[in-house]
Amino acid sequence: MIIMPRKKDPEITEYKLKNGKKFFRLRTYIGISPETGKAIKVTRSKLKSRKEAEEVRRELKAQGPGTIRKKLETKQKKITVRDAYNAWLEVMRNDVRSSTIRRIKETWKNQIEPEFGNTYISNISPDHVQKYVNNLASKYVAYKIMANQLHRIIKYAIFRHWCDKDPFDFVIMPKKSAIASRDNTLNFYELDELKRFLDVTKKFSPMTYTYFLTVASLGCRRGEAFALNWSDIDFDKRTVKIERTVAIDENDKKTIDDVKNGIHHTVPMSDHLYTALKEYQNYCHKIGDNCPMPFHTKKGDYMWSSQSDTWIRAIYRYDANQCKEWNDKHPQDEKKPLRKITPHGLRHTLATLLYDGTNGITPKDIQFVLGHKTPRTAMRIYTHVTEKQKKGIKSSINNLNF
Repeated sequence: MIIMPRKKDPEITEYKLKNGKKFFRLRTYIGISPETGKAIKVTRSKLKSRKEAEEVRRELKAQGPGTIRKKLETKQKKITVRDAYNAWLEVMRNDVRSSTIRRIKETWKNQIEPEFGNTYISNISPDHVQKYVNNLASKYVAYKIMANQLHRIIKYAIFRHWCDKDPFDFVIMPKKSAIASRDNTLNFYELDELKRFLDVTKKFSPMTYTYFLTVASLGCRRGEAFALNWSDIDFDKRTVKIERTVAIDENDKKTIDDVKNGIHHTVPMSDHLYTALKEYQNYCHKIGDNCPMPFHTKKGDYMWSSQSDTWIRAIYRYDANQCKEWNDKHPQDEKKPLRKITPHGLRHTLATLLYDGTNGITPKDIQFVLGHKTPRTAMRIYTHVTEKQKKGIKSSINNLNF
């Protein structure tokens, strides 16, 4: 049997270091760049065997000249995490609300930039990321959202061929934060508590009463209620359209934005809300208030969402003073001040009370009323509800009679 000598491969050469160790060097032609029209050539050294050099060549050629060119340019440019973030942020501007961009920029400025801003995107190590997420979990309840933003920047960089590997593939995300999350299990009113809250609010001011009754009856978010126009309220069909919200843009300015998740929905109006809105509309006309929004500033502008926090704190102070005056005069018949919840707790309250006492209300119904993306959200958030049910959404709200 005659063994033919191996054909010499001009792209693979053997060389020796001063210490006597032998390695192979690959100098290979990948192809013509489709963007520049120039030849793309790549060199790889310190390959342990000719077989390894051949395998590296196959992998390089499989990637193609376009991909290889981008990787070569990246090595020359040295893309930092800050560079990748700025490019990714411009893409995100086309996909998310301005209020979301604001939160993204806050997370970048406060958490990611101090830690990774000047780091080359291709040099981020799994150990660095692991320490980073561990530190986040020790300080913040929402640590996963912050870590996920860094991960999305890295994945975008991989997509742009600015780096090859995802360090998060070798990172174990902590299961929970070391900081206890706020207990929201009681952030809602029972029916009798809600009725009393609305009674107190009615004594406070017509606008405040109508606002909180609207939030409690429609289950809308506080910014969605402030963004309502009278034209969204159909008194003939007894429905209210939820299509926009008051938000804060990336420059910390008030803006009218799309609703969360982009889910526009029309909610049935209870008889009680119908009457209250009609009375409030007549009141506005009587005092010469012709603003297109039911709830607005003295200058006729949309209110900040935080106005609901200011109002509810004032209502609780007002109620506490009323209770004190009563208790001073009636020590044998003391009244306790209202239990405090957040404005969002009124949205929570509607979901809870709709479930209370019926057979027909389902998570899908609650999803419709509250504008959730999936019924799972209602089940995950409102887990303490009772099993009683009513025959339909509108009749359920009517039966609450608050």
